[in-house]
Amino acid sequence: MHRFRSSLALVLAAFSLTALAADGTVTGSLTANGKTFALKHAYAQMRKSPFDKKKQVLQLTFTDQELSPAAASDDIELMQAQDKQALSGFTATIDDDKQIISGTVFSPAFKKMKQFSSVGTQTLDLKAMTATHVAGTVKMPKMDDFFDEKFQYSATFDLPVSKPAGPPPPPVLKGTPLPAGGGEPGKAYAAYLKLLAGGDMKAFLGGVTAARAKEASSDPDFKKLFPLIQAMQPKSVKVTGGAVDGNNATLLATGKDGDQTSNGKITMVKEGGAWKVEKEEWKTQSE
Repeated sequence: MHRFRSSLALVLAAFSLTALAADGTVTGSLTANGKTFALKHAYAQMRKSPFDKKKQVLQLTFTDQELSPAAASDDIELMQAQDKQALSGFTATIDDDKQIISGTVFSPAFKKMKQFSSVGTQTLDLKAMTATHVAGTVKMPKMDDFFDEKFQYSATFDLPVSKPAGPPPPPVLKGTPLPAGGGEPGKAYAAYLKLLAGGDMKAFLGGVTAARAKEASSDPDFKKLFPLIQAMQPKSVKVTGGAVDGNNATLLATGKDGDQTSNGKITMVKEGGAWKVEKEEWKTQSE
């Protein structure tokens, strides 16, 4: 399961350069723990407000590397790209009052957490903001820190605004199709969810792969994080199908994240004759 942590703040630089960004331009930089990254790519997209699904907000994303269309339009895909590409950058979400209401900062230069939320320390100077075009500057006036992570950022941009992305196509699964409920892998996943909800950490670790259990057991903060893992798990989960290929299986599922619908992809592995959870990926879309 992929989710986020939280905080306040971000980053600037000793140098910056102007580059094409989704047919627009951006000049920006991020300084994280003394290391500066030129932000050469930027993206602007209208999305549903996380606080009022009847409204829309504008999300700006600034990065040091180019993003795939999926990563530029989906928070979970962006998180995965941060891991795969070792991205540095920040996001800023602007409401219809032209105020920044949320944001994140991310970089491999951070030591304790690679991403955290940041809002309240930056300033926004908009030159234009329409349904198709946005231009201006977002910056932090001075260096800030969050749990000893020091950062500051700045970006001047002129960008086209893209429309909200539609739902992604269903994944192509390898192997023999599984029915609703997921067959034997689905039964094992349902048992895992009961263990997670029940709060027995030892039993919970017995429901995941050996590698995942070893990683969690060796983490001194796992006991503290376990309630957070429980809280972030979607509710009313239903396995809608999937596929099995030898000792590997993929389950597709739906669940509820508050009043929103989440779509899940669960990777299962058979170890010692029993199906174990290797990985969960959940994406939430506003209804």
